[in-house]
Amino acid sequence: MNFIKRILSIEKKLRDFIEEFKDLERRVANIIRLGTVQSAYDSTVDVTTSSNLAKGVPFFVPAMGRVKDYRRPTVGEQCILINLGNGDNLNNAVALMGLRSSRFPFPTLNENEVMRDYGGGMKEVYNLDSGSVTCFYPGGMTLHADLTHIGNQEHTGNTNRTGDTISTGQIISTGVFNHAGSFSVSIGAVYGMARSQGASSFSGSLHVLNGDVVVDGYSVKLHHHIGNEGKPTSEAKQ
Repeated sequence: MNFIKRILSIEKKLRDFIEEFKDLERRVANIIRLGTVQSAYDSTVDVTTSSNLAKGVPFFVPAMGRVKDYRRPTVGEQCILINLGNGDNLNNAVALMGLRSSRFPFPTLNENEVMRDYGGGMKEVYNLDSGSVTCFYPGGMTLHADLTHIGNQEHTGNTNRTGDTISTGQIISTGVFNHAGSFSVSIGAVYGMARSQGASSFSGSLHVLNGDVVVDGYSVKLHHHIGNEGKPTSEAKQ
C-alpha cells in the first residue's frame, strides 16, 4: 500500500513538473518575439505579434543621454518585441527597431558604403575607401554656424549672399560680371593675373551705359577741352 502511495505521489509531482515546464516554456517564448508596427506615436508604438496586439510599447533609439537621437518608427516596420514582465501579457514590453524587411530593405548593399536614407530622396553616403561623403538634400539645407573651409571648392548654381565677401586671393571670373550698386576700387587691388602698382588697372574695354565716369571732379561725359582759339570745345560725343 505504501509503495502504491509513493508511486502516485511521484506521478503527481511529475505532472506538476510538466505543467510548470510548459508554463516556463510559454513564458520563455514570450520574452523575445518578432513584431510589426501597427501604429506609431511620439514615444510609443502599437505592435502586432502573431495574433496579439501590444499597445503603448516604448521603442528604442540609438542614444538617449547627453547625446540624444529621435526617429519615430514607421507603420509596417519590423521590430523585436522584448517582454520585460513575467506573465503572458505584453504590458511591460519594449520594441527594438531596425530590422529590414521586404517592405523596407537596406538602402545599399555595398560593403564600402555607410548610408543613411531619410526618404523623399534625402540621403547621405560615406565611402569607406575614398573617405568621401555624398549628400542629397532635395529640400535644401539650412546651416547655423561659422564655417571654415580648407581646400578647393567647385560650385554649380546661383549664389545669393547677404553680407560682405572678403577675399585675400585673386577673384577670377570667366563670365559676364553684372553689378548693381556702387563700385569702389582701392589702390593696389588685384585685377587679372598681376597686382597693380600704385593704381588699379582694367584690361579690355569698359562700357558705361546711361551713366558717367568722374575723375577728381572731372566728368568724362560732360567735360570740355580748350580749342586752338582758347575757347571750350563741345561736350564729348560718341
